[in-house]
Amino acid sequence: MDDRELMFEDATLAEPPAEETSTSSDAGWKDELNLAEFPIAALTDRVPDGQTTLVFEDRLELRDSPPIIRRLTIMGTHKHGLPTSLDDEVLVGLIQLTKRRSNFTDARVPFSRYELIELLGWPQSGQSYRRIEEALHRWVGVVLMYENAWWDNTAKSWVDEQFHVLDNVTLYDRERWRKSSARSKAGKGTAAKADKPPLPLSSFKWNDVMFQSFQSGNLKQLDLELYLKLRLPTTKRMYRFLDKRFYRRMRLDFDLRTLACEHIGLSRSYAPTELKRRLKPALEELEQLGFLEVLSPDERYSYVKRGTWRIILIRGRRGGATGVEGSDEEPSELVAALRSRGVTAKAAQELVAEHPAGRILTKVEVFDWLIRNEDKRVGKNPAGYLVASIRSDYQEPNDFKSAAGAEAAKKAARATREDAERKAAATKAEAEVVARGEVDREARLKAAWEKLPTDQRDSILATVKAENPGLGRWKKMLEPLCLAALEARLRDGKLGPSQPSLFPEDVAS
Repeated sequence: MDDRELMFEDATLAEPPAEETSTSSDAGWKDELNLAEFPIAALTDRVPDGQTTLVFEDRLELRDSPPIIRRLTIMGTHKHGLPTSLDDEVLVGLIQLTKRRSNFTDARVPFSRYELIELLGWPQSGQSYRRIEEALHRWVGVVLMYENAWWDNTAKSWVDEQFHVLDNVTLYDRERWRKSSARSKAGKGTAAKADKPPLPLSSFKWNDVMFQSFQSGNLKQLDLELYLKLRLPTTKRMYRFLDKRFYRRMRLDFDLRTLACEHIGLSRSYAPTELKRRLKPALEELEQLGFLEVLSPDERYSYVKRGTWRIILIRGRRGGATGVEGSDEEPSELVAALRSRGVTAKAAQELVAEHPAGRILTKVEVFDWLIRNEDKRVGKNPAGYLVASIRSDYQEPNDFKSAAGAEAAKKAARATREDAERKAAATKAEAEVVARGEVDREARLKAAWEKLPTDQRDSILATVKAENPGLGRWKKMLEPLCLAALEARLRDGKLGPSQPSLFPEDVAS
């Protein structure tokens, strides 16, 4: 059976019934908060042979009690190994299928690999189908062991938990089903169609710990379109972690090693310089998409002591605040921003609950720009326009420049101007040094001229007049020529061995 047949069978025989497919827009993509906090997979898609364990930990500072050490140990099987970056992406897809099928009310989720591949934006090829199967087998075998690191949203406490992510996976053999279906059709004819059993669906079942976390609302909104647009596994891992941490915060400050090694998954053997180099492509990708504000290295990193650095991350126009469902706090920053622009409290709360914060922040920024420019589109009903722009995701005007882009342009212009000023100052300083040197040289030559015997001065003067007959009467013009001739004789040693050199450094050279 070739790849095209395999794809066709899964798309037609394993596609869910129409009533099970989400009919609403999939703006409500979700991420589980514990899975966003620590890496649960390697950053590469190839784990070294024999490695079956990963460990991540950090130190959580608490306001009213001693700090706690949080630790996550990931244990893979010898057969399937540790989860990789692509397995992590598949797990994100499984969360979305659970939301789409039952809105987290049923731990068992029927699905087709065709649908999951479409959701993830992977190519519909045999390789993608096989890669999905590998990921599902791996997640059944992997054990996650959280020590003071699993947030129980019902108890509102960090707890210890040890569990498999998936309890079981059922995958139907597409080729066998196709052959049996073909034999049934050939043997019984059209009358057999009415007795044909329902088309089988593959399925997976979440572990109870995972599913209880879903049901307790320990979820946040996820901009799946942005997540799948990211190219690098490092960027995807960083995006999920920061998107959680940016909730109600514009600025984050981390120890560089803790962020890079314990929350992103880079090697602990890397020195700070190497950690910065490895993080740079991910930071640049998130900056280009507007998730992070553009910062220079001096703004991004601050030195603490030898081997210790801090990293600063500032939320961009598409960054963070995408709504933590299990939190007791309302995302009042976005609600307040909408209400201050004339949106009613109820409408503001609905918009924040239903749409990614990145979209809301962008539309508010565009709205403010339109108001400043007295655009006719917002003239009659400004608040109504803002609400409609968020719900319908209006395109940004062609001449609109975001605050982040404008700030980046200002920074570039400022850097160019400062560079030009530095070069001008250096040129001026160099000229001043040269001028001081010339003045000093002339003073030394004049002193040497006064000490010359009369016959030597007369000889030099006669030579200069002979070479410049027209200047015989102009003392001011003859003087610099005489000093130049004196300097030449001093360099050539023509004034006798008793005459010391005025410029020992020149003689040495």
